[in-house]
Amino acid sequence: MLIAVQAHPGQRSFVEVKGNDFACLVDVEFQELIKTLLAEGSPESWQGLQEVKSSTVRRILSGTLGDRQDFGVHVKLFRAVRLSDYARDAMTGSRAHRELNNLRQAREKGLPCIRPIAAGTRSGKFGSRSFLVTETFPGTSLPRGPLDSLVAERAGKLLARAHDTGLRTSDLHPGNILQTDRGELVLLDLTSALFSSSLGEGERAHALAFFCRDLDGNVLDPAAQPLIEAYGASPRLLDAAVQKGRKLRHRALSSFARRALRACAHTSLERDPAGGRWYLHRPESSLHPAAIELALHPPDPLKSGRRGTVHMSDELALKDRPAAAARRLFEAAYQLAFAQVSTATPVGLRLYRGRGQVVFRRLPWPNLKEALEDGPLADSEIHTSAQRFGRAVGRLHAHGLRNRDMKFENLIRNPETGEVSMVDLDGVRRKTPFDSRGQAADLGRLLAAFRAAGEPGGLRSIACFERAYNAARKSLLIEPINRRTRYLAEARASAWASAH
Repeated sequence: MLIAVQAHPGQRSFVEVKGNDFACLVDVEFQELIKTLLAEGSPESWQGLQEVKSSTVRRILSGTLGDRQDFGVHVKLFRAVRLSDYARDAMTGSRAHRELNNLRQAREKGLPCIRPIAAGTRSGKFGSRSFLVTETFPGTSLPRGPLDSLVAERAGKLLARAHDTGLRTSDLHPGNILQTDRGELVLLDLTSALFSSSLGEGERAHALAFFCRDLDGNVLDPAAQPLIEAYGASPRLLDAAVQKGRKLRHRALSSFARRALRACAHTSLERDPAGGRWYLHRPESSLHPAAIELALHPPDPLKSGRRGTVHMSDELALKDRPAAAARRLFEAAYQLAFAQVSTATPVGLRLYRGRGQVVFRRLPWPNLKEALEDGPLADSEIHTSAQRFGRAVGRLHAHGLRNRDMKFENLIRNPETGEVSMVDLDGVRRKTPFDSRGQAADLGRLLAAFRAAGEPGGLRSIACFERAYNAARKSLLIEPINRRTRYLAEARASAWASAH
């Protein structure tokens, strides 16, 4: 194999290594090792590496290289899946080289980030694929949620430095910042980054809102205050970030729902033994064999109707629907999970011959109607459940979701905690957080069901529900319901009562 090595112009510490089927830019300290490894095969075949993460667009391996057992590395393997991926790489260069250049620029500007070791491309029957080798820093990524006050303060200072130096990236969230064993924060993923002049107010507002998007209150959340103070954000910047945060949450809901139907950290795709395809919820992997067995050999239906049939086993519930309705039902479970609304956990979706079977973990408790009929509940228990359910509906509506079928038969109450979970999600639809008429219809439907059940717990149940409902909306930066919404809800309750 022909291997050429030459110094790369303008980059003193890197040299270019070339072969018949590869070209690689390598740190001079590692040029002999990387040259030997590339001559032996592609990065996927290098000894000492194990896969730590995989998706449709890239794989990440971790371990050691050759005789450098004291030096840990991460290898990122990029895949071009869509035609747009090939076009982007052809116009702007490989993602590996772009990230290497971004990492080098960041280090030159004094930003803490991982050390790049090599970036290259390898060609073959599969086309051209790129790879990036970086040093492994001992530590863990920051959690996607509330941070410790000291860590949040350090993150705010890091963001301020990054924005002042002109770092623009569409994917800088806590998961892409590593906290080392010494407590230092290091930037990880700069694939989509670029450097220019210092960021303007609009860009800073978007960047702050994106970084805080996993917090209910975004930049105004109490957990974000140490970060905002360390960043030095002005009131005007915060106001702009709040508006950006609302839009980002709405987009994030759509993005998370799409995970239901693609291979990712939450969903795996498998071929069905009898034809079709399975979309399996990874956290419920222990129930996957039972779900497949239930779908292939369902018992007699518990109930059937125009939407389809429902089948039950001891642990699972299966709903048979037309394919499009089954997809919506499976995605609805992901949407409620994103909104942190309690529901039956999805296990899997099977699509075959125009039909769909959705399998959920079965909740072992009675529905709210049965719980009220089987034995009298204490007012304190009813008020606790009203409060918890008010929070759930408030979060549902604040995320722009509706559930047109929230009757007591579709609400499951946990007798130990008082938590009320939504099941039978066929009525879940996505609108906007400001759809007051649609939200009033949901509230009116609940109010009618409450009255039909004899107003359990009295008017205080309504007060507990409304306080928790408005508190949940406020925590997500959505205004509480107003007089017009109450009027529309009352009208909907009266209309439903007259129709039934």
